Amino acid sequence: MKLGCVIMASGEAKRFGSNKMLADIYGEPLIARTIDSVPRALTLWFRRVGPRSPRFARTSIARACCTMARLRSESVRAGLSWGVERNWKGCLFLPGDQPLVSSDSFEAMVRAFDERGRKHPVRLACNGEPSSPVLFPAELFDALMCLEGKDGGGSILKGRTDVVLVEARAYELWDVDTVKGQRRITEHIAACSYFDRVANCINQ
Repeated sequence: MKLGCVIMASGEAKRFGSNKMLADIYGEPLIARTIDSVPRALTLWFRRVGPRSPRFARTSIARACCTMARLRSESVRAGLSWGVERNWKGCLFLPGDQPLVSSDSFEAMVRAFDERGRKHPVRLACNGEPSSPVLFPAELFDALMCLEGKDGGGSILKGRTDVVLVEARAYELWDVDTVKGQRRITEHIAACSYFDRVANCINQ
């Protein structure tokens, strides 16, 4: 099953105050951490990026279709048009400022998508509250391509009763809309790294 992943980097980041995709998250650019979070088991493609840094370019090659545009609908069309040419059966849209989604959650989304015949949208959720990322079936690609302005994929899911929710841990849904959000995610990664080091020492 050929799936694609479009990592979204649209908008003007007015609340953050600068290009948040290159914001430092525990020593790495935010967008690089988000790209690295996507399992290699998914079929991913590299299309184009906007602002470049050596780490950013090296991380993203052949791993994701990453679109950067002022409007969300433009990012959707840019990434999806590239995927349609490659016969994607589904496309997962992941916000570029959401770097903590686990490989378990990505795999659970793909599994739910496959088990339901690859015809239903699947989205990550916490306590039943839908969020991002979202995995869209190919039959919704035409609707996604018709989006305009600031509308994203969520706008075509309103009122649908066939959306499959996959539960995730709350922190997986955190994003970086503000400097406070950047700090919260950085502190979470730092804490996880500390406990991993402690566990490794105990097991040695």
